[in-house]
Amino acid sequence: MIRGSIISHATSEIKKKQPIQEYLDSSAQPQDDTSSNSQVAGSLQKINNKKISQQETHITALKKLLGYYQDITETIREPFIILDKDFRVVTANEAFYHQFKVLKKDTENRSFYELGNNQWDTPDLRELLENILPKHQVLNNYEITHDFPGIGHKTMHLNARQVDAKQLILLAIVDVTRQKQLQDDTIEMTASLIKQRNKLQGLNDAKDEFINMASHQLRTPATAVKQYIGMLAEGYWGKLSEVQNKMLNTAYESNERELEIIEDMLRVAKVDEGKVYLIKSSCDMARQLEEAVKDQLASFNNRGQSIVFNKPLEPVIASIDKKLMRMVIENLLDNASKYSYEDKQITIDLKQDDKLAVIAIKDQGVGIHKKDHVKLFQRFSRIDNPLSISAEGTGLGLYWVKKILDLHEGSMEVISRVDYGSTFTVKLPVLN
Repeated sequence: MIRGSIISHATSEIKKKQPIQEYLDSSAQPQDDTSSNSQVAGSLQKINNKKISQQETHITALKKLLGYYQDITETIREPFIILDKDFRVVTANEAFYHQFKVLKKDTENRSFYELGNNQWDTPDLRELLENILPKHQVLNNYEITHDFPGIGHKTMHLNARQVDAKQLILLAIVDVTRQKQLQDDTIEMTASLIKQRNKLQGLNDAKDEFINMASHQLRTPATAVKQYIGMLAEGYWGKLSEVQNKMLNTAYESNERELEIIEDMLRVAKVDEGKVYLIKSSCDMARQLEEAVKDQLASFNNRGQSIVFNKPLEPVIASIDKKLMRMVIENLLDNASKYSYEDKQITIDLKQDDKLAVIAIKDQGVGIHKKDHVKLFQRFSRIDNPLSISAEGTGLGLYWVKKILDLHEGSMEVISRVDYGSTFTVKLPVLN
């Protein structure tokens, strides 16, 4: 059908007024010379033959070009059609017929705008094809959404090119319905996740605020209790019996544990709010460790445990917040002692490894299962083991330790084996 239309077009060109007719018009004077008439007839024949040859060459070229375009369209998997300059369908590939459930005889030689139920006849598309495309010769990703007969509600992208001196329009149609739906679903899901995140963040903030407020409210009476117990123990209201002193000591120890829990909660609330600020100074890490050990030596002795500090020959100097880092070391030493049986040994190693101060605290305790390592630095997380009941705690210590190390741009590694013990290794940048 397409080849026939192009051949008819070429043949009609031959029927138009040719240069030979112009020659005849200009040579309409009567000629008596037989020889002259013969020469004119011969010239006319040559011109006619040449023109016919040129037209045949043009027709052959058009046939070849059309065949080339048809071969291309059939290799394209997406719907593809060719329009003439009047926007009538010259041909389409099989993908077009299959996608839109139409027949070849109902498509070719028809206006593109009349296909289906005039689904392509929109003011915007007309403007693009008839006005914008001729100027730019390119049309990319024009989107059209429509209820197409036989295939339902679809979103299509149209891409067009003008070729062959603007005599033909190549039009590719891509079904992006699924991609569009996925995009819309992704946007909707993202909005839902953001909403849920904001809600959870609000609940988390409310919880932190409650913990902070409750901790402050609890600390005040607990501190008062501590003061009155101390005054009773000092004999301000008379001498106490042995039984009374024993009961008073029990009350004092319980109150101290309560104050410790409150302080843990306040420290965590403060660090989570980003209100912990480091006051760094140059520090000899060996001296820092020795002072921490000295303060906790009584606890080790009460449990019948020994502690060994392998002090380096050369000083290891780091820039740290001495008060906060002291609390970090004390927390790690306390854990090593609490989760070790009596008569066991805790070992401390200190060394400088390149630009890092490395502190390793090794115990011979109950150890930690590998599956529980992820819980170590979570808030309010306590790991079950044979000593976890007797070793009281809030589950906030290691969480706070990790936060302080992060502020120092440090890190912590844990190596543990059940029934053999654990090694907590702290790494801090040294002072250049």
